[in-house]
Amino acid sequence: MEQGSNVFQLKYNEYKQTLEELQSKVIELSHDKDEHDIVLETLSKTDPERICYRMVGGALVQSDVKTTLPILTTKRDKITETVSRFKAELISVAQEFEKWKKDNKIHVVKQ
Repeated sequence: MEQGSNVFQLKYNEYKQTLEELQSKVIELSHDKDEHDIVLETLSKTDPERICYRMVGGALVQSDVKTTLPILTTKRDKITETVSRFKAELISVAQEFEKWKKDNKIHVVKQ
């Protein structure tokens, strides 16, 4: 019986770790999206010919506002899509975890 409970404990821990990683990634990407929104809002009120800088692969690149705005908008949109995918995956894994707990009659004594 000890072997069986170890298998259940490992699977339980695996589910919990996956859920925590997904939650962490959703939070991190949501913060990145919020930062992009702030920058886009600020730049949209700025002269399109004005010089601005942005980080590309760890290097600071000089550009102008009219060139940078579409790039940042595209990047923000991709981040938004990724957050949506991660949220959907998080919900799916959480449902799968709950079903697994129910199917295997797992009752958490202390969390």
